[in-house]
Amino acid sequence: MDWTAILLFSLIGLIMGALAVKGYTQRIEPFLWLLFGLAVALVLSKNISERVFLHGLLIGLAWGILNGLCQVTFFDAYFANNPAAQASFRKVTFMPARLFGLITGPVMGLVTGSVLGGLSLLLKRLW
Repeated sequence: MDWTAILLFSLIGLIMGALAVKGYTQRIEPFLWLLFGLAVALVLSKNISERVFLHGLLIGLAWGILNGLCQVTFFDAYFANNPAAQASFRKVTFMPARLFGLITGPVMGLVTGSVLGGLSLLLKRLW
């Protein structure tokens, strides 16, 4: 396992969380995640020789956790700077918005990590 690569690429989740807190990613966040995902999958497929899927899975999980933690830690600023998120969080009435954000981070990270790992593995086999 290349823990240096995992830790370095995990910082993308923290960067995206910080940008989201400031409200900079409101309309472009899915495109940024797609761009980062493709770039990381290419790098992993070229530079990781074994357990490529696991590397992608762990990076995606870290993205979700770090992004979620950043948004929950600075929730008031995140809430104030993201009107679309305000509308989404108001629909969630069965639990506090912060708890919901804390739970969805790792879940989305697992989904993202699975896609990232699968794409990395696919690209590895194509090269």
